[in-house]
Amino acid sequence: MKGKLWRMLSEMVPYTISRKEKLKDWSFSDGSEEKTVIPPFEWNFNSAPVWFRKELEPFSVAERQRAYLELWFGGETLVLVDGKPYGEINEYHRTLNITLLADGKPHTIEAQVMPRGLFGKPKKPVFSEAFFTIIDEELMRVVKTLELVIKTAEVIEDKALSKKLLDISEEFLSKIWIPRDTETYLKTAPMDPGIKDEIKNTWSTPEFREFFGALLPDELRKSIVDEFERFKEKLKKLKEEHPSAGIVHLVGHAHIDYAWLWPVEETKRKILRTFANSVLLSKLYPEFVYTQSSAQMYEDLKKNSPELFEEVKKLVEEGRWEPVGGMWVESDCNVPSLESLIRQFYYGQKFFEKEFGKKSRVCWLPDVFGFSWVLPQILRDVGIEYFVTTKLNWNDTNEFPYDLCRWRGIDGSEVLYFSFKNPNEGYNGKIDPDTICKTWSNFRQKDLTNRVLLSFGHGDGGGGPTEEMLENYRIMNQIPGIPHLEMGTVGSFFEKMNVDGDLPVWDGELYLEVHRGTYTSQSRVKKLHKEAEDGLYLAELISAFSDRDFSEEIDDLWKAVLRNEFHDILPGSSIREVYEDAEKELTFVKERAEKIVRESIDSLRVEGENTLTLLNASSFPKRFCFKLNEDLNLYLSFQGRVLLKQRTHDGKYVYFLDTEIAPFSKIELEVQKSTIEKPARKDESLFMENEYMRVEVKEDGTIQIYDKELDRYIFEEKGNILKLHKNIPPYWDNWDIAEGVEKTGYTLKAKSVEKVEFGPVREVVRVEYEAEGSKITQYYILYRKSRRLDIETKIDWHTRRALLRAYFPTTVLSRRARFDISGGFIERPTHRNTSFEKARFEVPFHRWMDLSQTDFGVSILNDGKYGGSVHQNVMAVSLIKAGIFPDFLCDEGKHEFTYSIYVHPGDDLRDVVREAEELNRPLLAVSGRLNIPSSFLEVSPQNFKLTSLRKVKGKIVIRLVEIFGTSGKLSIKIPWEGKIYLTNLLEEERKEVSFPLSYRPFKIYTFVVE
Repeated sequence: MKGKLWRMLSEMVPYTISRKEKLKDWSFSDGSEEKTVIPPFEWNFNSAPVWFRKELEPFSVAERQRAYLELWFGGETLVLVDGKPYGEINEYHRTLNITLLADGKPHTIEAQVMPRGLFGKPKKPVFSEAFFTIIDEELMRVVKTLELVIKTAEVIEDKALSKKLLDISEEFLSKIWIPRDTETYLKTAPMDPGIKDEIKNTWSTPEFREFFGALLPDELRKSIVDEFERFKEKLKKLKEEHPSAGIVHLVGHAHIDYAWLWPVEETKRKILRTFANSVLLSKLYPEFVYTQSSAQMYEDLKKNSPELFEEVKKLVEEGRWEPVGGMWVESDCNVPSLESLIRQFYYGQKFFEKEFGKKSRVCWLPDVFGFSWVLPQILRDVGIEYFVTTKLNWNDTNEFPYDLCRWRGIDGSEVLYFSFKNPNEGYNGKIDPDTICKTWSNFRQKDLTNRVLLSFGHGDGGGGPTEEMLENYRIMNQIPGIPHLEMGTVGSFFEKMNVDGDLPVWDGELYLEVHRGTYTSQSRVKKLHKEAEDGLYLAELISAFSDRDFSEEIDDLWKAVLRNEFHDILPGSSIREVYEDAEKELTFVKERAEKIVRESIDSLRVEGENTLTLLNASSFPKRFCFKLNEDLNLYLSFQGRVLLKQRTHDGKYVYFLDTEIAPFSKIELEVQKSTIEKPARKDESLFMENEYMRVEVKEDGTIQIYDKELDRYIFEEKGNILKLHKNIPPYWDNWDIAEGVEKTGYTLKAKSVEKVEFGPVREVVRVEYEAEGSKITQYYILYRKSRRLDIETKIDWHTRRALLRAYFPTTVLSRRARFDISGGFIERPTHRNTSFEKARFEVPFHRWMDLSQTDFGVSILNDGKYGGSVHQNVMAVSLIKAGIFPDFLCDEGKHEFTYSIYVHPGDDLRDVVREAEELNRPLLAVSGRLNIPSSFLEVSPQNFKLTSLRKVKGKIVIRLVEIFGTSGKLSIKIPWEGKIYLTNLLEEERKEVSFPLSYRPFKIYTFVVE
């Protein structure tokens, strides 16, 4: 603020405090002892959370007064009154309004304290202050109004109006008078924010008096109030001469990362603190409206504080609290599968409807690192029309062209996209002239609407809105030169938006030009997450045939997966403790899903000691190839053909027969154990060959593939070139891949290359590398009658600030590559003609990416990698990205995964997807016969992928997605009797259907069988 005026105004601040007294004698408990303490008191950091307690004597407040506690216990604090959550204390909330407690009764104040700031930074655990204060509300508003008028004059572009505002402010401040005698000044000066720092930092300082409050003589106080009324009249006149040009629609908000620089257990405490603060503000300010996403947080609140949860429900009923987003958490939208994204909204919207009687119409993802093209279709099918993010403002190269547009998804579904650009705090906004004016000024589509959204409240680590923000809201609509302010829900913002003109359309993914490393960071957690997804798919499918009901348990397992998809957990941008918890939780989900499969199979098993049943639970035919831990000699019971068998290098057995198993079907094999295993042949060459391919493994560990049928080499000289890059981004170490990273580092050379298997089913060559403390072992595996070369990879990683990539310089010429996005595919340019294309030097994908020309193509498949690129003819997959912040040991330790090279004639994707499914959904081998139909689901044509088949309350739910971009007629055959209904993703709207049924490209279809 303008120095002179601010210093004149700040003189008044001490007189806004009518009374201030110390609160002594607090009870302290750290779980091991309880004692009485007075501030300052230092406590043990490692004993957190600790508790402080005090009995507050009855007090009263006069008209136009407010009562506060000024507290600092040494960190983030939940304050309870009479055993119930009341409010919070943190670095932005050091005072707590207790005017509501002025009821003539004593009250018990309790404080639960963590010695951390909002962003997890350790704080010195010192209980340093505890005061009871009475504030003169009228004088406080005088000071606040003048402060906001002066700040407005500083930021508005209208210089003439700015001068007028400064003139009337100076006129007012020149006329007011406060006591200036030295004795009074020695008391008030240390409370004057305009001078307190400088007067305490001189060579010597006077003996300032202890401050217990400052009361103005009645005559002086009245003169200030009267002069302020005249000031407001002048302000009103200026407001009439300079009406507001636009509307800033405000909503209170606290962005609470479910984990980030703190573990989940601390998040649960943040939820209590933040929600208690917002409930308190709603009692103090009837106009206050608050929005909060994430059903998981509300579930945590309901469990940990049922009373506070009921207060939130009441505010929701009154329309003053908005459960927004419709998701279980604010999830990452690149790595989760299509079904996981669906379940985010399925469980989120169901929870909101059950607990609050309404579903959200707004997808609220202000901080997520890019958005898959599949998302608009999901949103529309769960009742969501609007999409809000601010994250694309973070782009490091190109400005996203719109703040307001229609976002069109892969299937043609559209949602209304909106973004706001608050350059000061983003989605953690404040209500002050600078933030309001800049947010309005930055909105680029004022020709379409005069309304912009702004969320306000401290966030990331929670905290939320403050009293100061709401006081500013009450004042700022009186000030000319700034937009008009309204308070309301995010939903009402869209309802009030009158769009004048045609909205532009963005048709494609919403790619974030930053945080490209989040497709790869914390690879072990990403792999576990994918295995948990796969495990739940199989558990739901198999248990659907069982008489046992596992649905409630599976729901809980899904929720565990979904909360670990939060946008700072799954992407890899949290502290180490978060990943220790995530690995445990996802491992539990994986193991429990496997147990549900076993228990379901046990309930379905019938007689058949000499039988082995093979299940194909995938959407495509599979080669008759599987592994077992034991040696069996198997015959097809209906053909009597002997399976080829081979002992693997790790002591298992792999079996093969040159036939296929249809999708969603079983085959029963006869078991005999009397045959003698033939000894494996020896071949020490570094060549592998089958009916289609000849693979040469070179001494440096790279390969060349010759396709015998196509009569061509696949790589320019060699492929699977492992490079170790130095990755030092400008900031956001575990989030980012530095531009130009490929120019750094070196190519790894194999330490040893050896053929370890040579038999009738497959050949295997082992390659070992060592680099910078890390060990990498790869097994090249070529199966009989296969066009796919698997590269099983085991890594013991001990390298920092490094990126490990595998490069494949192919002989394909194509200007576009195709990438799996779980619910279809996306095409991306292979050239870098534009700045948009150059910025996409690392992109997300799921189980495959493909580079094809008309007559042949090369695909890279994988079972748990998500980041890669195609530049011209070079395909690359990022394998490990190990940064040092916020987890210094990111990706340290052991990793296991497989990626594959698949060569195919032509450019059809069907075989690519089939091979990816074969890699990711192996045949399930079960001893004995199973009481399920030989074919338990038939889908025609095979353009669809099953994402879920499950039993819900006795009904069968089947979800399919068209993944090749075709239209036609769909037929399905099922073994259950009953009517079949087409429904939405929430399984609410139902329409009876018969087959064949017309289908459209990339569309999701959910059917219920009753």
